[in-house]
Amino acid sequence: MIALTLGPGEVALWWIALAVGVVVLGVVVALLTLLSRLLRDVAFGVASLGEMANRLEQASAAGDLGRTAFVLSELREEIRVHDERLSQ
Repeated sequence: MIALTLGPGEVALWWIALAVGVVVLGVVVALLTLLSRLLRDVAFGVASLGEMANRLEQASAAGDLGRTAFVLSELREEIRVHDERLSQ
């Protein structure tokens, strides 16, 4: 039978490796959380742009130029906000 024993130095190295692994896991979880929040924000922005595009389409189809201009103004402002956030 083979006896597997570790010396004190080897045990210390295993604990260090385990601690490094836990730290790396924590960093990965934090980064994935940040990515998830960013994607949720992007999805919300895309949904709002899609809703504005639908309103623009409806206003244009109805021939209401005043409403079309208003929706275009809102759309331009929303795009500006997205551009500022993405350029940070």
